[in-house]
Amino acid sequence: MFFGQEKTELSQLSFESLSDSIQKYINTDLSKSVILCNAYIQKAIREKDKKQQYLGLEALTSTYLSHRQLQKGQEYFKKTLEFAEKNQLEEQIITAHILGAKSKMLVPDASLALDELNKALELAQKLDNDDYREAILINIAYILQLSGDTQQAIDIRKKTISIYKNKPLDSVYTSVEKKQVLVNCYYLLSESFLKIKQADSAKHYAKQISKLITPEDSCGQRILYITRGEIDFFEKKYSAAKKNFAFASQLCDPNSPLMDLRMNYDLGKAAHGEGNFEEAKTTLLKGLEKYDVKPSEEGYMDNYYKLLADSFKETGNFEKANYYFEKYINSTSEFDKIKSDLKASTKAQEIERFRTELKTLETEKNKKQTYLNYLFLGASLIILALLFVLLHFYRNKKKNEAKFEALLNKMKHSSENELSIIDTKDEVLEEKNTTDVSEETKQQILAGLKKLEKQEYFLKQECNSYNVAKKINTNTSYLSKVINSHYGKNFNTYINDLRINYTIVRLKNDVIFRSYSIQSIAEEVGYKSADSFTKYFKKDTGLNPSFYIKEIKNIA
Repeated sequence: MFFGQEKTELSQLSFESLSDSIQKYINTDLSKSVILCNAYIQKAIREKDKKQQYLGLEALTSTYLSHRQLQKGQEYFKKTLEFAEKNQLEEQIITAHILGAKSKMLVPDASLALDELNKALELAQKLDNDDYREAILINIAYILQLSGDTQQAIDIRKKTISIYKNKPLDSVYTSVEKKQVLVNCYYLLSESFLKIKQADSAKHYAKQISKLITPEDSCGQRILYITRGEIDFFEKKYSAAKKNFAFASQLCDPNSPLMDLRMNYDLGKAAHGEGNFEEAKTTLLKGLEKYDVKPSEEGYMDNYYKLLADSFKETGNFEKANYYFEKYINSTSEFDKIKSDLKASTKAQEIERFRTELKTLETEKNKKQTYLNYLFLGASLIILALLFVLLHFYRNKKKNEAKFEALLNKMKHSSENELSIIDTKDEVLEEKNTTDVSEETKQQILAGLKKLEKQEYFLKQECNSYNVAKKINTNTSYLSKVINSHYGKNFNTYINDLRINYTIVRLKNDVIFRSYSIQSIAEEVGYKSADSFTKYFKKDTGLNPSFYIKEIKNIA
């Protein structure tokens, strides 16, 4: 092409020509894509075009992320966001946050990714931009499904489809763009319904894909065959699934190592389902030979490693089975950090069952002891342990449910003043004597406190007695005395009560807030750490925040 030219010479080309070349190399050739992105940025700087300069920075960030250069990707994401904010490019700030979410998922940190998407969503709503809002919600739906909230992901995707189906075409939203968006949404919905074991609904959306695509649409055909293959695999039609996955692997070559890894996994799991364990093993190993799994990606490899471990176990290679099963355990541990709602006990039981079975098979091979006796003994112990755990869990759950119902009743009876649901009284007060505080000063302080409550100043981390006293033109001694005498509590208790009241009401009413991590919720309501927030939440309500959120989701 023209890579012998200097960056300055490349920057003489048109933005369109440079953009086309970047798209050609962004996923396949790191060095070429970086050269083109820098030429694009240089051209934008020379022409003093801030939006084009932003696009160059965004493309450079995407290049590093696509090639899994995560440190560089994070570095350039920050530069991209800072540039957009400094130059007040409102739409570009939104896309920068979306890009940030992608970078956080690769780290991986689903909680921070969701924070980035929430920031983007807030800005998109301020601009009343439907296109950005729906693009962000598609990403939020992906993270919700990853965290185990598949039904909420389905609800978001259905609404997105409804909007895009009825959206009028224009120069940007063309019929081709509309088809691509709908095909991807139908595919994601089909995948979601298989997660909750509703194959008929998954088939319905597979049919919607087939109605949209044409034989010439190679990439659309690929998505259709993958969707059909997943449905066949779910229904244990392994031979049909393997044929569909094989067709898909020959279509729409994006020259993407990650897509090749995905296809090897699909073909491997279909072969495993057929009982062709040697073929499954060979196919899965082939995928790993072509794709260098980074440490940050290990959390997404649990199913892949488990399938390999099982394939080696079935072919009698227990050493390799152990090796890949250990990798599966590590991957599961990493994935547990990503999935906030994942039940660790379920995975622990699965790990224990696999280890028990593997040990039994090794013993049978070497000493020819009876497999069924060991399996029965192991299963009996697991059942007894589970019964004990379930009994303990059931008792605690009943107590927590009663506390939750009591809290709901308090909320119903405190509808006029939502900040008075929790009203803690301190037995030991800091300042009992209020004789030196005049009635006029007392009323001034109480009015100032009410004003700050309405402004929700208590949600700020800098909210302390000194800053509050300063804001209402008094001193900390008078402030403490008035709070003690009027509310029957100390200043810190007063602030904590306001924060916890705010939290329980907002969690009940705000769906997006419920999807935040505990750390993010804590920071949102003024605490520096999740531990501190959890401590005061449980002290005031008797419940852990995670239990309260789960119960609210069930009744919302």
